[in-house]
Amino acid sequence: MTISFGETFQQVQECFNEQSVIDSLLPKLESVTIIRDIKGKIRLFIEPLEDRSIEEAEIADMKSFLSRKFGNYYGNDIWLPAGEKDGYKALIDTIKAERVLAAWDDESVLPRWYILERHIAKQAWTDNTLGQPPWSEDLVAQKHKPAIVSFFSFKGGVGRTSALVATALTLARNGHRVAVVDLDLEAPGLATIFSPDDSDNLGVIDYLLEKKIQEQDWKLRTHLISINEPTLLGDDGESIYLLPAGTIDDNYLEKLARLDFQNLVDGELQSTMVDMLKELNKEARRLDFILMDARAGFHDIGGLAITALSHAAVIFGTQSRQSWAGLIHVIRHLASPGVDKRLPLILVHSMAPALGISGRETELTEFREQAYIVFQDNYYSEDETVPDANNTEEPFWVHLNLARAKHFGRQFIS
Repeated sequence: MTISFGETFQQVQECFNEQSVIDSLLPKLESVTIIRDIKGKIRLFIEPLEDRSIEEAEIADMKSFLSRKFGNYYGNDIWLPAGEKDGYKALIDTIKAERVLAAWDDESVLPRWYILERHIAKQAWTDNTLGQPPWSEDLVAQKHKPAIVSFFSFKGGVGRTSALVATALTLARNGHRVAVVDLDLEAPGLATIFSPDDSDNLGVIDYLLEKKIQEQDWKLRTHLISINEPTLLGDDGESIYLLPAGTIDDNYLEKLARLDFQNLVDGELQSTMVDMLKELNKEARRLDFILMDARAGFHDIGGLAITALSHAAVIFGTQSRQSWAGLIHVIRHLASPGVDKRLPLILVHSMAPALGISGRETELTEFREQAYIVFQDNYYSEDETVPDANNTEEPFWVHLNLARAKHFGRQFIS
């Protein structure tokens, strides 16, 4: 039987109740601490009573049983205290300081039960180079692979997700095969937009956590949602494939705490997300576009999406100091050294206020003029010809914006 993330604590408790080998240890124990590490794997710290000792054979039997019971979810570690000279003393001191009593602990009965969740701190947006998407722009241009486009905003509530949905529907209605991916894991919403009555579905957060543990046993295709309603797509439109963020249940925050978005240790998260996109393309078959809804602000999963996984990005802003303060940094961050390495961008003024025709046009004009200055100062190199802002054929006039629109950019807009 396959064990999932949310069942691990309960399963450990049940192990101590059902297994005779472990049952024989209970009278010897003062406490059991169940540790769920940063990858979601289970490890144990057990403390014997002062007048009791635990034999090596008992530990070996326990390890063997837990390995059979938990498979890859067992971290293959059982720690015991060994005094001041113990090489693990610092670790054990941390465990004792950070553990909390388990919900099922009965203070009147030994052993006492504790749990400890291990989390990792975050840091991001520091790398000055762009990564490599799962497949090249050449394969996209030749229509052998789908274009991966991230939708990103510095501020929330600017219509980013709504614009992504509208883009996906428009593309699908015009015969393009589209997949949408909800990477806004802290505030997911795509599943409820497309399927308001059926949002109970595994998704991105489960792939990133469970796939690394269950490997071949976790299949993405069983969690893709197919949207094919004629009222949305028309009679001749193509289906849209949705990979949601995941189900927001009692385990969601603990899953989220283990996704090391900002300490990208050895590029592990990036490689897992690359595998996810490759598997998505394989399972959905013949996709033309993969649209990813990235997290607002300087969150690392948004940075990872647009800098390492995408062929282009659509970024949203407003004509305000707060918005431009972040957009300038984002645009500068995406303009890595060398013209050919820059990420094609579409900068969209969103939520333009209804100030009347003249007021609205004034704001849009000011936004376009400010965008031109920002791109000139932060995106284009000193020896590069910047598009003419007054030429209707240049990027800064068409759609108000598009930096370095070459073959891919023009294909995307059309």
